[in-house]
Formats: sequence, C-alpha cells, structure tokens
Amino acid sequence: MTPTSTDRWSAERERAHDEGAGLDQADLSRRQGRRFVAVVIVLAVVCTIFGVLTHLQGPKLTETQIDETAVVAQSGQQLRLFANQVLAHVDADQVEVSPAAPHTVSTSGDVIAVQFTDRLRYGTEYTVTVDGVSSVYQAQPSTLTTTFSTAAAATYRIVHGADGADDRIERAPLTGGADRTLVYQAARIQAFEVFDTAVAVVTDDGTTSTLSLVSPDGVAVETLPLPDGPGLITRFGADAASTTIAFSWRPQGSETDTLYTLPLQGQRAVTPVQSIAGEPITVLDWFFVPGRATVVVQSADETVAAFDLTGAAPPRPYGTFVSLQGVALDGGTFVAATALQSSRVDLDTGEQTPIPFSAVEGGTPFRGELVAVGETTYVQQVAVPAADGSSYRNLVVVDDLKEARALYEPSAVGTTIEGFSVSPNGQYLAVETAEATAETDFSYTIDPVPTTVTTTIVDISTGGVVASFAGHSTAW
Repeated sequence: MTPTSTDRWSAERERAHDEGAGLDQADLSRRQGRRFVAVVIVLAVVCTIFGVLTHLQGPKLTETQIDETAVVAQSGQQLRLFANQVLAHVDADQVEVSPAAPHTVSTSGDVIAVQFTDRLRYGTEYTVTVDGVSSVYQAQPSTLTTTFSTAAAATYRIVHGADGADDRIERAPLTGGADRTLVYQAARIQAFEVFDTAVAVVTDDGTTSTLSLVSPDGVAVETLPLPDGPGLITRFGADAASTTIAFSWRPQGSETDTLYTLPLQGQRAVTPVQSIAGEPITVLDWFFVPGRATVVVQSADETVAAFDLTGAAPPRPYGTFVSLQGVALDGGTFVAATALQSSRVDLDTGEQTPIPFSAVEGGTPFRGELVAVGETTYVQQVAVPAADGSSYRNLVVVDDLKEARALYEPSAVGTTIEGFSVSPNGQYLAVETAEATAETDFSYTIDPVPTTVTTTIVDISTGGVVASFAGHSTAW
C-alpha cells in the first residue's frame, strides 16, 4: 500500500523523537538554557527600545485631579497633574492658565501642583498648559495640557410667604431658575447658612429663636442647642470649611448682644467668645474670615479684634472704628471706617491702607455698604445727587481706585435697593430691590425686607444681567 502524507509526517516525528531520546541530559539543559537566554535578550531589547522612545518623547500626562466644586467655593485649591516620569523642577512662568487666574506652582516626584490663589469662576472651562516639562533623567522637553470645567452656580434664597403662608428656603441653578427646589419651609425664617450636607436655619416667634439643622431635601430636621433661657438670634453666620456657626444672642429683656459659637463637629457645645479681658464679648458687628474659623468683631466699645475660634491664637486687636464694613473675599484683610475715612486693614500685620474712592459720573456721591472683591477692587452702593440737590439716584458701582463703573441701577422709578451681596468668588453681584410702597414686616429680627423682594444677578466683569428671581438673602 502506498504511504500517505500523514504516515510520512508521523514517521518523521518518531525519528525526531528517537534522535532526541539519544541526547544526554546535559545537551538538553544547554539547549533549554540557550532558548531562555535568547528570550530574555529579545525582551530586554524591546524594553530598552520602549524606554529610549519614552525618554526621547519627554514626559506624558497620565492623570489629573481637581475638585471642580471646591475650586469655586474656596481659594487655595489645587490642580494636580501626574506624569509618567519623575519630573525636573517646573517654574511658575512655564504654566499658563486660560482664562487667566492667579496661581502658584510646585513640583514633587511625578506631580505638578498648580494652586489657584483665588476662587475660580462658576461654570467656566479652564485650560492649563505646562511648557518645557522634562524628567530628572533626560532633558527632552514636552508640553502637558489639560482642560476642566468648574461647577455651575446655584443659589439659595429666602422667599417670604404671602397672606400668612410659611416662608421658604429655595435652591435653583443660576440659569434656568424655574427649576426651583424647596429645601425647607417654616414660619418666620430669619436667616440660614449652607454647608456641604446640611442647611442651618434660624426661625423665631418674635420672642425666642430656634436653630435647626436641615438635610438638603428638608426631610431630616435636628434642633441645635442655644444659650439657656428665652432670647433672640440677632445676627447669624457660619464658616463652611470648619463647619462652625456663630451668632449674636440677645436674652429676653436685654438690649445687648453676646457673640456665641457652635461647632457642628464634636460635642456641639454653645460657647461665648471671650474678650481680650477674658469675659463674654458684647458685640455691635462681626464677620467670619472666609475659609478660617476666625471672626473679626466690633465690640460694644467700638474696638475691633480678630478671634481665633479654635483657641490656637490669642485675640488680635486692631484699634477703634466707628463701623466694621466687612472682610475681603480673599480673607486677608477687612474694611473698617473711622469718622474720616474707610481703610483696608491687614489681618496679620494690622497695617491700615486708606481707600481713595473714585468719583461717580464726575461727581462725589454719598457712599454706603461696600464689599472688597479684590486687592484694589470694591463693589459699593452709592447715592448720586442731582445737580440741584433736589433728588438722588441709587446705584451699585464697581471701583478699581481708577474709575467707578455702574453695575446696577433700578430701571423703574420708585424701585429701591434694599441691599446687595457678592458671590464668594467675586464673579456675581446680587441686588435686592422692591417697590418703595411695598410693606415691610419690621417684626422680623434679622434683615426685615418687603415680602415682594426681587433679586437681580449681575456679572461684575461685564455688567450684564444673568438672572432675576423672587427672594432675598442669596447664598451660593
């Protein structure tokens, strides 16, 4: 029978097996060793080629990290860029941020940290480019680029109930404000402060205050402690970063206010702030320093001092002022006035710098409430008298010490400005207005305003109106 191809293949395989069987163990070991070495050499060459290509190409970006919500709420937030190599030092002038934002730069291992000096703008796309990045082993530069978008703005506000209905705290996106969410409703809501996972709310019945901690959906409500005995909270504030509440407390029958604090962490004990003399301090006015558990206080004798609520530092006195006008958004200075002028006071050194306000429309206006939004930039409500002095116009201006630019003026005759505030990042102005004939319930303890208050949101950089809604006491 003729052999098939399969038979021939099987025979050849058997002969090869027989020949292999004739090799001694030493020969087999040498063959296996040569094969192993060959494989190792090939792998080493491949790895070397990839390593050389990597170094010749320069560092590559592998990951970025940033909290897109915190970066608009707090200054000093970081963008961290991770590379695939240990990096040489990166100078600040190698980093470009667009839109421009003040920043510092540090390098550690394979990480470049870009720290933003100020809060960034809401709902904005930022591009960060780092030029000339090289590793510590190879001076082959490359460019690292990343883009991120900050969280869009959302606002909380108080809306007074009409005809005896409960007041409401509502939350809504800045644009598309019709998508309102009810956070909490109760009679006579006086003030509130927003934290990451809760809202602290002050209500009262005209005689005694209640302080509540409310979940964002309004379902869970916890009553927080207050000083013993009946009394009213007359001023309310909080520092979200340290989750610390502060409030002015006026006992029933008293005409003076004492400053108390309540940390939401730990024992939640209500504690009076101690004066420099070691006594509970009676206050005229006070403000939290943004991002710090510190309050700047004007006491009953008009002296102003900073108090570290953690107790880590003693009180820091600054002198006597007739009014305390607020703490700058950057948390480094505050503004206070003597009988002659307003000054910016450095919180660390106490150095006072007079504020030379600009003319408004060529004239000298009457000046009111102000907010320091930048190192030399202020937002202020002013009254501009008519040429004959028979009337005046109310408006809000932004002043960079070179010129005062009008940001907002009521469009209708008979509309008054009830107050204003600035978003924590200095991007938006919130102006509260009402008809001059609107009735105000002055039985409200904190910030009595007409029921029909309207808040208008203005972009400070452009002067454009971006939103308008019913309510007041805007929080971000």
